[in-house]
Amino acid sequence: MRFEVKFCAIAICVGFLGAMVIASDRVALAQGCGPLCDDRPARIVRKKKPNRKRPVRPVRRVQRAPLLRIEWRVLKVNDDGTHEETSPLAVFHPGDRLRLGLRTNQDGFLYVIHQNGPTQPGQIIFPDSRVNGGRNDVGKFQEFILPSGCPPEIQPRDCSLIVTPPAGQELFTLVYSRDPLIDLPNAATEIGGGIPVQTLVKLKAGSGQTLRRQRGGTPLSVVVVNTNTRDNEDILETLILNKGQ
Repeated sequence: MRFEVKFCAIAICVGFLGAMVIASDRVALAQGCGPLCDDRPARIVRKKKPNRKRPVRPVRRVQRAPLLRIEWRVLKVNDDGTHEETSPLAVFHPGDRLRLGLRTNQDGFLYVIHQNGPTQPGQIIFPDSRVNGGRNDVGKFQEFILPSGCPPEIQPRDCSLIVTPPAGQELFTLVYSRDPLIDLPNAATEIGGGIPVQTLVKLKAGSGQTLRRQRGGTPLSVVVVNTNTRDNEDILETLILNKGQ
């Protein structure tokens, strides 16, 4: 049995492969997480939004909390199933095997949506039934490697995202929110059909974010910060990977 998560069909199946994080990754992450770990509190205004689930407990309108940050990195899989960081600006080719690493600076809710192209509907790859109990609530500094949770009979190198033709772009929308969204599934059991492009456009338009990007805690990782203190409810980042022939 061979496990192929094709870029065109996916399900980046954003699941995570904690067991596959190699020693060098662990050392790099432990030595310093760079701007992701900047936990200086800022005075933020909590903004009510119609597409958010109501919190169980009342939330103070003005509070002091760190700005939202998310770190992502692209990993290229070796023949033995280990992986190493690669530049997200690289051109990938059919047969290349990739994984995606994600972590956040606070407890929150994470969604990852894959599109074959800018005009194609999105497919949810996180939450995933094989990862985190199928839930999308994530803990601060907890790294998820996608895909993961592959069956034991699957070879480690096949637990990856396999680049397939044609040439072009693959899009991944990373959504990190303080509160769960009602427009997206919050558990693997809620996943239905594709996510319309209009829904993704609406989510980004309603975020009110002001993004700053900088190098993360490892050489090729990227940290994205929402610097808007008057609307610091979420981050919507679009990751574009280029595919060659």
